[in-house]
Amino acid sequence: MITQGPAELAVAAAYTVAMFTPTEPEPGSPPEPRPRISLFRRGRDLAVRCWRAVAAFWRTIRPGPETRRGVAIGAVAGAAVWAIPYSLAVRTGLGTILDVLVVMVLAAAIIGLSALLVWLLLAAFRRLSPWATGFFVGSVAVYVASIGPEFGIMLGFTVVSVAAILGASIAALLYGLREAALAKKIVTIVLLVSSAAAAGWFLFFAASDGTTEALIKARAAQGSPPAVIRADNPGRPGPYRVRSLTYGSGGDKWRAEYRNVAIRTPAIDASAFFKDFKNWRAKARRLYWGFGFDKLPLNARVWYPDGPGPFPLVLIVHGNHQMEQWSDPGYQYLGELLASRGFILASVDENFLNFSWSGDPPKEKAPRGWMLLEHLRLWRDWNAKAGNPFFGKVDLDRIALMGHSRGGEAAATAALFNKLSYYPDDATIRFEPYDFHIRSIVAIAPADGQYRPAGAWRTIENVNYFVLQGGHDADVSSFIGSRQFERVKFTAPGPWFKSELYIYRANHGQFNTVWGRYDSGDGPIHWFLNTKPLLSPDDQRRIASVYISAFLETTLHNHREYLPLFRDARAGRDWLPDALCLNRYEDATWKQLAGFGEDVDVTTGSLPGVRIAAENFSTWKEGRIPFRNGDRERNGVFLGWNRKTEKPVPAPAYTISLPDGIAGGARAVLAIELSTTDDEPPVPKGAKERKEKSKKEASKDVEPVDFTVELTDAGGKTAALPLSRFGALQPPLKARLLKSAFLNEKAYKKASEPVLETIELPLRDFTASAPGFDPAKLKTIRLRFDRGEKGSIVIGGIGYREEEEYH
Repeated sequence: MITQGPAELAVAAAYTVAMFTPTEPEPGSPPEPRPRISLFRRGRDLAVRCWRAVAAFWRTIRPGPETRRGVAIGAVAGAAVWAIPYSLAVRTGLGTILDVLVVMVLAAAIIGLSALLVWLLLAAFRRLSPWATGFFVGSVAVYVASIGPEFGIMLGFTVVSVAAILGASIAALLYGLREAALAKKIVTIVLLVSSAAAAGWFLFFAASDGTTEALIKARAAQGSPPAVIRADNPGRPGPYRVRSLTYGSGGDKWRAEYRNVAIRTPAIDASAFFKDFKNWRAKARRLYWGFGFDKLPLNARVWYPDGPGPFPLVLIVHGNHQMEQWSDPGYQYLGELLASRGFILASVDENFLNFSWSGDPPKEKAPRGWMLLEHLRLWRDWNAKAGNPFFGKVDLDRIALMGHSRGGEAAATAALFNKLSYYPDDATIRFEPYDFHIRSIVAIAPADGQYRPAGAWRTIENVNYFVLQGGHDADVSSFIGSRQFERVKFTAPGPWFKSELYIYRANHGQFNTVWGRYDSGDGPIHWFLNTKPLLSPDDQRRIASVYISAFLETTLHNHREYLPLFRDARAGRDWLPDALCLNRYEDATWKQLAGFGEDVDVTTGSLPGVRIAAENFSTWKEGRIPFRNGDRERNGVFLGWNRKTEKPVPAPAYTISLPDGIAGGARAVLAIELSTTDDEPPVPKGAKERKEKSKKEASKDVEPVDFTVELTDAGGKTAALPLSRFGALQPPLKARLLKSAFLNEKAYKKASEPVLETIELPLRDFTASAPGFDPAKLKTIRLRFDRGEKGSIVIGGIGYREEEEYH
C-alpha cells in the first residue's frame, strides 16, 4: 500500500510556486544585484520541477498489485469477447464443444507465450508489470492471429485496452482503495466509469444494425415508363408439381442426404489439379471429409418437374463459403420455382473445395468449373439410360449454368473448358470431349480474375449471359462480373443477348439462404457490417427469382416477351419490390459506334469513318473506368462541365459524326451506356465560379444530370429529345458497407463506383417529334449538356441495336 503522497505533492507544488515568486528586500537595505540567469537554465529548472511534481503525483495514484492483476484478467476477458464467438464459427468436424475447446486452448497458448516473452523483455526494466503487460500483448495477439495485422492490431489494442482498464479499475475498487489517497480514488473512479461506458458503447455498436445515412434516393424519369410486360409473372410457381432427390457417392460422413441417395455416382480424380497440395492442410481436409482430391464426389440436390419432359437442364453452384457450413441447400427457393416452371435444377455440391480453418486449397478455381462439366456428363448418360429416373427427360440441347460468387466465375470457366481438349495451365491434363449445348450463363455476384486461363482473361462466345450484383455487397464489393460481360462475344448469328442487373441495397449472402445477411460469415467480424440499409431477404430473393426465371424462360423456353425486363426493370414493376435497379443490355445486333478502347485518339470512334468532337467541357478524356479498388479493364470517355460561373458560358456538346452507310433506320434503337461519377468538375478556363447566394442554396443536393440528345440527318433536319424522357440517370450510388466510416474508408476506399446503365432511345420517337426527320440518313448524334449547370459522367459505349417485336 502506498503511504506517502499528499505531503510530497504539497511540498513539490509549494516549491514550484516559490520558484516564480519574487522576494521583497528588508526595509532600508540596499537592493541586491540580481544575478543574470540564462533562458536555458530557467527552462531546465522548470522542466526538472515539473517532472518532480508529476512523479510525486504518480506515486500518489500508482496502481498497486491488485490493479495489475485486474489488467491481466481484463485483457484476457477482452480476448475472450472475440475468441468465444470466433470459436463458434470454426468447424473442425470434431463437434461444437471440441471446436470451442480447441480455439480456447490456442488463444490461451497465444496469450501465455506472449506473456512469457513480454515478461522476459520487461523484467529488467521493472517499470511495468511484466505479467500484466504480457497478458495485454497476448490478448491483442489473439485478434491479430484471427483477422490479420491490418485490422487486428488496431481493433485488438482498442478492445483489450478498454477491457484492461476496466479490469484494473474494478480490482482497485474492490481491493486497493480503502486506504488510498483521494487523488487515486478519483482517478480510479473516472477510469472505471469511462471504460465501462466505452465497453457499453462497443456492445451497443456490435449489436446495432448500423446506419442508412449514406443512402441516396432514386430519381424518376420525366417521361412515361415503359409498358408493363403482359406475360405470366416469372417469379410465381408454374403448373408443374415439384419433385426432388439427391445423387452422390453415398459415403458422405456428415450429410444423410448424400448417404441415402437416389442415384449413386462415381468419384472423380482431381488430384492432377492439386499436385503440390500434400501438406498438413491437405491431411486435415482428408480427415474431415474422409476423402482426398483423388476421389471427389459428384453430389447434387435436384428439383425437377413431375412430367414426361424433356425439360431444360440448369446447374447451379455455390461460391467460397466455410466448407463446414454447407452452401448447396441455399438455392432451394430457386430449385422449387424453376422446377414448377418446367426446368430441372441441380444444386451442385463443391463444399470440399471451399475454405476452412486450415485455409483454402491452392488452385481450386479452375476445378470448380471442370466439375460442372463432369456433372453434365452424368446427365448425358442418365438421359440415355433406361431405368434411370431421368431417362428421356433431359433436353440436352437447352442447358444453362449458374453460379454464385466463385461459382459465378466457375460457370464461365465451364463454358470455356466445354470447347477445349486440354487444361490451358497444364496440357498434361486432357479434357473429355464435352461439347455440351450450353446456351445460357447466370452469374450471381461473381468473382472475376481469380482464375485466368494460362494467364489470360477468359473470353466466351455465343452464349446468353446474365449477371447480378448487389450495391451493398461487402464480399465482392465491386461489380467485377461486369468485366466478364465485356468478354462475352457474339461471333455467330443468333438470338444471343447479355444483360447486367445492379440491385442497390442488395448484399452478397442473401441470394443464398444459408449465407444470409452477413457477408463475413458467422464470426465476430459481422459485428462491424452495416446491415441496416439492406433489402429484406425476401425482397432480394424475389428480385433474383423474377430475373433468373425470366432469363431462363427467354433463353431456354424461347419466351421472348420477357426481354424488356432486361433493358429496363420498370417493365416488370408489377412483379418486383420497390428497389432501385439499373440495367445494361446488349444483343447480337449491337453495332458499337464508340467504345473508347480501340486507340488513344479521342476524336475517332469504333467503326471506320466515325469522328468525335467536343466543346466547352471542363473535363474531356478517355481512360479506365474505375472500381472501388482497381478498374473495369475497359475504357470510357469522361465528361465534366461546370456552368456555375459569374458570366454565362456556352453549353457543352459532345458530337459523333457518322459516315454514309451505318445509319440505323426507323427500327433502330440508339443506346448509350453511361454513369454519373463523383468527380468535381472545375469551371472552364478563364471563368470564375459563381458564389452561392445563401447557405441553404449551397447545401442543397446535387442536381440530377440530364442533357438533350440531338439527331441530325443528311438533309439537315434535326430532332431533339431530353435523355430523361427515356430514363433517369442516377447519381453515384453510395454505400457504407461497414458501420464505422473510418473502417469503411480504410477497407473499401470509396463510397461509390461508376455503374454503367443502358438508356435506350428508339429512333421512331425522334421521328414522331420532328416530322420529316429521316433516321435512315442519320449523320450526327449530339449530346448537348444544356439541362443542368454542373455534372460529371462517364460513357462506356454508344451504339445501335435492332428493335425486336415481342409475342
